[in-house]
Amino acid sequence: MNLKVTFDVSLARLAHLDWLVRVEKALAGGPGSAPSALQYYRDCDLGLWLHGEARRRYRDCADIKRLTVEHRRFHHAVEHAVMSLHDGKQDETRQLLVSAQHISKDVIYLLTLVELRNIEYENELSLIGKLFSSVNFVFDGRQSWLKPPSKENSSTSLDITYARLAHLHWATELDRRFRNYGKGVALQSHNACEFGAWINQVGQKKYGHLPEIELLDRAHREFHEASSRIIRCLQDRHMQRADEAYADVQNLSRDIAYLLTLIEFRLGEEVR
Repeated sequence: MNLKVTFDVSLARLAHLDWLVRVEKALAGGPGSAPSALQYYRDCDLGLWLHGEARRRYRDCADIKRLTVEHRRFHHAVEHAVMSLHDGKQDETRQLLVSAQHISKDVIYLLTLVELRNIEYENELSLIGKLFSSVNFVFDGRQSWLKPPSKENSSTSLDITYARLAHLHWATELDRRFRNYGKGVALQSHNACEFGAWINQVGQKKYGHLPEIELLDRAHREFHEASSRIIRCLQDRHMQRADEAYADVQNLSRDIAYLLTLIEFRLGEEVR
């Protein structure tokens, strides 16, 4: 099955990043440029989507519920940062902005996770339809449903959407690989996985002028290193070290989703 983009989630993700960038610029300009009042968390573009279309389409999705909480926390951090700036508390403003940026990565990661779950669900429905329509249909579970866009259909949106979902799909499969203390598991190298191939064959060639590509490649290498540490620690029964490495994997996966969204945003700015 070729990649299908869920545009409502993708637009929500970019709308959130656009709001964050505008806030960063306003706070960098000092008290005179900071807004006296901010949009209520339900009234920004992402808030309207979360409490409208998302609630209708994904009301049973646990990730949407988590996303709603994180989005509200993000707005509260920004509001406190603006108040601190108006009070002349520069250090506190910077700390609160860093907190808002940290939460923003969680927001973007959860949006990407919702996007992935939605595509996986649609793929399952498609497979069920094939099973009922043809007795000769055999599903090979080893075959990936996620295919890179063809060269003739390639675009910035499809390129980066494929990269985000390919990485997250692989990352969410790690739990299965960790069962039975990682016995018999050999993880792919960072260059051999689908996402690593995308960085080398597409990302660096088409978008290498952006500094985020280098950061992305580094985060991806560290992600694979941390994943390998988990396997080694599990096999040696060092459970605490395995938990620490798993926390690193989750943080790096979140950073990767954020960097890919930032790349997509930067490329959008270039054409505007």
